[in-house]
Amino acid sequence: MKKIILVMPVLLLLVAACHKDNKLQTKVYEQSASYALTEGAADSISVQVRLEYPVSGADPEVIDAMTRIIIGQALMEDGSRPDIAAAVQRYIDVTVADYRETNLPLYGKVREEELEGTLLSWEDQVSGYFSGQHKDIISYDVYAYSFTGGAHGLAGDYVMNFNLKDGSLVGESDFFVPGYQEELAGLLTAHLRESMPDEDSYNALFVKDIEPNGNFKVSEEGVTYIYGPYEIGPYYLGSIEVTLPWEELGTLVYDSPTEILD
Repeated sequence: MKKIILVMPVLLLLVAACHKDNKLQTKVYEQSASYALTEGAADSISVQVRLEYPVSGADPEVIDAMTRIIIGQALMEDGSRPDIAAAVQRYIDVTVADYRETNLPLYGKVREEELEGTLLSWEDQVSGYFSGQHKDIISYDVYAYSFTGGAHGLAGDYVMNFNLKDGSLVGESDFFVPGYQEELAGLLTAHLRESMPDEDSYNALFVKDIEPNGNFKVSEEGVTYIYGPYEIGPYYLGSIEVTLPWEELGTLVYDSPTEILD
């Protein structure tokens, strides 16, 4: 028998995400629950999913395409069905099943040795939200955190950029003009030191001559690249964000989504 320790009510919130050129209306679907490893066990897994998704403000075909991609990327599905609630429930079911399959064989040994605490407890979080826009390109951040035992969990930030003209994803090679890599790497390296909180943090980096990694978002200020834990620095520094102002990017960036589509 599956025992639910705590189930938070599903929240459906209307968010007026009014961006500069397009007033994209969105909603947020949120579900949070904790499930015991087995009946009577103190060990459990906590699963939290919170996803913002578009509902209006663009052509229906664009809304549908963006929703499918959000489901596919954030919840690791094929995105064939644009139903956020159903997709979240499937994600939770799979995550809980994996937790139990992995830890139930260990549970008897933990009880036999009378070990104290919740050694077999896990945590899983996924959140996604629209974070910024430049002309008809809008960025969507996905944050994922997973703790499956050990010294600490694993966290990461992944960004998707959508073209609001057709709902397609805009990759790095789509957004920047051909031959951008070397000049962009120089700009990122030049802005890295000022992006760190202090000199000690900068000195702790594994890599100081950084290159574009495809993980970027746009805003009114410029283009921000995100480097995850261990990518260019130790875990304790977390994600590192380096922002390049539009005025410095100049002709490295396509002028409009029409050029990107062409």
